[in-house]
Amino acid sequence: MKQNICILVGLCLLYACSSHTGYLIKGTVDNADAQTVYLKSYQELTPVVFDSAVVKNGKFQLKGTVKCPDFCLLYVGKTGPVQFFIENSVITIDVAEDFSASVVTGSKEQDLFLEFNNMLNNEFSEPVKNLNDEYMSLQLERQLAEGSKAKIDSVESKLEAVVAQMQQIDQLRNQRMMEFVKQHPDNVLSAFIIENTLSYVGDLDDVADIIAGFDENHPSQWVQMTKKKLSATKNTVKGQLFTDFEMNTPENTPATLSDYAGKGTYLLIDFWASWCRPCRIANPQLVEIYRKYKDKGFDIVGVSLDKNKSDWTKAIADDQLTWHHLSDLQFWDSKAAKLYSITSIPYAILLDKDGKIIEKGIHPKELDEKLAELLK
Repeated sequence: MKQNICILVGLCLLYACSSHTGYLIKGTVDNADAQTVYLKSYQELTPVVFDSAVVKNGKFQLKGTVKCPDFCLLYVGKTGPVQFFIENSVITIDVAEDFSASVVTGSKEQDLFLEFNNMLNNEFSEPVKNLNDEYMSLQLERQLAEGSKAKIDSVESKLEAVVAQMQQIDQLRNQRMMEFVKQHPDNVLSAFIIENTLSYVGDLDDVADIIAGFDENHPSQWVQMTKKKLSATKNTVKGQLFTDFEMNTPENTPATLSDYAGKGTYLLIDFWASWCRPCRIANPQLVEIYRKYKDKGFDIVGVSLDKNKSDWTKAIADDQLTWHHLSDLQFWDSKAAKLYSITSIPYAILLDKDGKIIEKGIHPKELDEKLAELLK
């Protein structure tokens, strides 16, 4: 289950910072005379107005200068947005009644954006929609099956298969985006894609060279955010000793990761939450693996990204998760999640007997195979 800022639909492509003296946006919009058009950009992930104009006779103009191409949101009054990248060039925006159908032109980068966006839509929109529909249908079927263990087990099996297909599509989609980023290593957009999409699948190893290739003082916030995130991933490099943290147990007792890690057993750090459906679907598999290996030198610490304690403890009881549990109930602001650069759950990290990372992003099936090898 992924944490995403809602801006991926409007991805637009760009190259390096432009040498143009400024931007000039020429826009048209119907039935909006005397309304104010607002242009916003993200500042610390919060949209902030940095330019505006009044619509006259169905037209508006915005003029100014940006240090570097940047992702923008254009609103007409309180409606919108049209999502696009601004840069120092002449840009034409024809605002449609359906804002997502608005046409933005004026640069080669926009043409490249259309190519990129069409590639993703053509290859993945339909299969993702079909799987989502099937998932919701099975969820309803499961609710109706309450009281019948056989029916519930059957539906759960189908749900697992659907989730597995979703994961396969995610992997292929990420692979295609990764290919695009590697083809355009100097683009600010590449940093934008890495920050808002690729970083949510866990590892940034494949794009580390691209991130490192941007200047340390690059004016783009997306470049700076990717550099910061890459630095954080050093805590999850294979062979790295675990990074300690302290949180409360369900009994409100302070505990540290070091209370369990490096104690002579293989330890799985399982990042999850009660509200995360894929996590809950994976839990029965973890329960079986834990029962299979807990007496052979294997242990688990569940780190919850919940924000409600009762939801957290109920999920532990309902899913029969009899291992150690920690949480600061801070949702995505969890200090452990930040320490380990966790942006997608479920996400698991396997430590060796000395507390060093040997696997990250490991799935239950892979975990079972790895433990069978390690605990012969």
